[in-house]
Formats: sequence, structure tokens, C-alpha cells
Amino acid sequence: MINQSPTPDQANTPAILHLLGIIDAEPEDEFDNIVRLACLLTAAPAATLTFINQDRNLCKSAAGIDIADLERADQQLKSYSSVYREPIKFNENLLLGHLTVAFTQPTDLTTGQMEGLKLLSKQLGYLLQMRLPVANRSVRDFYESILNNIPTDIVVFDTEHRYLFANPGAIKDEELRKFIIGKDDFEYAVYRKRDPAIAIERRAQFQQVKDTGNTISWEENQKTADGNIVTHLRRMFPVNDDQGKLVMVIGFGIDITERKELENKQRKIMEQLAVQHKQSIDFCNVVSHNLRGPLINLGMLTEFIRESEDPGEQQLLISKMEPVIDNLKSTFNELVESIQVRQETDLKMDELNLNACLSETVRNLFFELKKVDGNIHADFSDAPILYCPQKYLSSIFHNLISNAIHYHSPERPLSIKLLTQAKKNKIVLTVQDNGQGIDLLKHKHNIFKIGKVFHRRPGAKGLGLFMTKTQVEAIGGTIWVDSEPDQGARFSIEFVNQSSEAL
Repeated sequence: MINQSPTPDQANTPAILHLLGIIDAEPEDEFDNIVRLACLLTAAPAATLTFINQDRNLCKSAAGIDIADLERADQQLKSYSSVYREPIKFNENLLLGHLTVAFTQPTDLTTGQMEGLKLLSKQLGYLLQMRLPVANRSVRDFYESILNNIPTDIVVFDTEHRYLFANPGAIKDEELRKFIIGKDDFEYAVYRKRDPAIAIERRAQFQQVKDTGNTISWEENQKTADGNIVTHLRRMFPVNDDQGKLVMVIGFGIDITERKELENKQRKIMEQLAVQHKQSIDFCNVVSHNLRGPLINLGMLTEFIRESEDPGEQQLLISKMEPVIDNLKSTFNELVESIQVRQETDLKMDELNLNACLSETVRNLFFELKKVDGNIHADFSDAPILYCPQKYLSSIFHNLISNAIHYHSPERPLSIKLLTQAKKNKIVLTVQDNGQGIDLLKHKHNIFKIGKVFHRRPGAKGLGLFMTKTQVEAIGGTIWVDSEPDQGARFSIEFVNQSSEAL
């Protein structure tokens, strides 16, 4: 820290500015570079460096504002939507001016960007102190102190894409920072035994800057040692001499991993909302279709009973109401269950023996299987244990096997084969039959939609496969089908998180 005499009051600010050579001076690269750094750090389209000169602000430097008179730059910032100002202080307590960044759209700076802007403003104060005779820092030390303390990646390249400088934000290890000076990304990739793909991409971006003279930006994904993906927003901009010749390229990067994760979550939520909206419409149509018929029948039977005076006829009509009520109750329960599945958020996983669960389903469907001379063969040897809510697996087995029974081919005995395959932390369960099959060319996009039926069968509601898909997706799984007409169908379900940690 440079020691100074006691700070003068605010009225002496113009005298201080004259002493420092600010007033009536030509534009200076050291100020212009800091203003450009402020733009790059915050991704702002405009920035100014202004000093307080009596009753007006003197604009020393501006970026992103195309005007001839710099004194009007500060006024022009009033048209921007978001403006951030950091005070520039001499000897820490005398306000000399402001470093300002402005945005055409409402913008919130990140904590890192705010800290970086404060550091730039603070370093401007040090730069002004260094203009006095007592200054004892070199310009090189000054700039390096800025770059080394900015909370983002900063690198400088020569005209052949060799590193001239890398701050700790870019490379934390001091020895690696020393190693990379004078080398390029290809040599660094070889030294660190990394994939050269990033070096190839960076070279292409550098060449574009060199060829066009324009600033460019791109998003770069890197895999960390623990396998996570980190995303950086990278920028490169050229620095030319007075004759317009390229002398160096400055690059910087900001970690936007959290932002990308939030964007992905937002996208998934929007997709989910769109699907739920479509399902809600389909659900209303199914409720209207499946409940209207039984209710109309009940109304007619009630009217007939009321009009009839024959006790025997009344008893016959009452007996006809029972299957209608049972059908109505079954439909209602299935619709309520489908709503409950979509609303469940805290699902408890059970460690299930597949053979035991299948045996229970077969016992419940024993008579239906016997009617169609059905045969079931299961091979769960590759993955005999499944982590899944028990009620879901029971429902999945029941829906897929009962579907195979309902849509069996009358030309051959029904054969159902079940198989599991273990794939890392996943298990794929397949249920294959030799029944009537499904024409996927016609029905591919409607297989799992609510209320869709693909063969004529009395009492079919089109809820079974919809329910199965809803349950599978509720636990993060995936279901798909392969089928051809009269060639049977093979349903495959991928269960994720198949380890004891899922409990």
C-alpha cells in the first residue's frame, strides 16, 4: 500500500485530477483496456470511466458507445435498462469518479461479476496513485494484480496462439501456469494426457479471431476427473497496435454450469408440463367416454324399474344393474389410480424377487390363462432382484400379461416369455408374446396414450398401457414396444438406479 498525505476534501477533486493528468489529456490505453475488461467481465454492451470535475462528469473512456464526444457518454447511459456503478476512490476515501457498465435489457450481475467490477474499480484507484512521485509499483505488477484477482479465467495469447499469461482462475496450479507460458493447448493436452479435442476447438476459434479481427464467444464443455460436465462461456478478442496489426489475443471464460443446469431443468419442466397438459385433455375425454355409457345405462334401467309393476321384471332389471355398476366402479378406480400415480412424489423402493412377484400375478390370472391354453416361461437369472415399488411391479406384470391374454391369437396357444438383462446400474425387463401384435406403422405414437385401443374387444378401456407407462416413468424408467401384426409384441422396460442404495 502506498502511503499518502491526509486526503483532501471533495472540493479539491479538480486539483487532484489536474495533478494526475486526467483533465484535458488525450485518450490513454491503460484506461481504455480497463473499460474493455469491465465489458468482458460482465458481458455488458457498454461501459464508461468518468471522473467528477466540479459540476459535471468527465468521461475519460467509453466502450460500446459510438459517439464522437466522450463527454456525452455518461448522459447516453441513461437510456439503458440496467446500469451498475462502482466508485473510484483516491487513497481509499476520496471519490474521484465511477466505473460504469450498462445493459440494454434488465440484467442482474452475478456475485463473481460484482466482485470483479469492485476489483477493477479498486485497481483504478491504485493506478491513479501510481501516477504520483511516491508510486513504487511497476505497470506490469499493476496489471497482473488485476488479472490474478479477477474471479474468472483470463489468458493472453501471442499471434501464434501461444500462452503469454494465464491467471489462477484459468490454471490454479502455479507450476502448470509456469509450464504453459510459451506453449499452446496441444502441448498442454499432451503434458496433462488429455483429449486434444478441446485444443482443436480452441485453435479453430483463435484462427477465426485472427482472420476476422472480431470478438467471438462459444460454450465449452469439459469432463472433470469425477466424470461431471462443467460448462464455460468462452470469449476471445483481438488487441491491435496503432497500425491495426494484431499483437495479442485476450481470452476469458466464466463457469456457467449452474446456469446450464437450471436451463435444462426449466426445459424438462416445460416439456413435462406440455405432456401433462395433453394427458389432462386425454384424461377428460376418457372420463367422458368411459363413464357416460354406464351412467346412461343406469339411468335407463332405473327408469324401467320405476315404470314396471311386475316384481319379477323389476328383479331382472336390478340384476342387470350389477355388471353396469361393477364396470363403472372398475373404471372409476382405474382413473383414480392413474391420478394418484402422477401425484406421488415420495416413492418407497422395495427389494423384490421377480420370480415371487410373477408367481403371484400368475395365480391371480390362472383361470384366464387356462382359458387360452397359455404358457409362461421366465428367465430372470441375469437379474433376479429388482428395486421398485411393489404395487408398481405387480401392476406392470398384471397389465402386460393380461394384455397378452386378451389379445392372444386364436390360431395358436398363447406363449409369454419374460427375460431380464443387467446393464451396469440398470435392468431391462422384456415381456414377449405371440399374440395378434400391433401395427406400429398406424399406432406407433398412440401405444401408451390414455383411452387408445388397437383391437376390438368388449370392455376394453385403453387404460392398461397408459397406467404401465405412467408407473415406469414415475420411477425414472423407460418403456417401449416392438411389434408387427400377427407376430406378437415385445414390451421392454428399463429400470434405473438398480442397487441397494435405491432403498
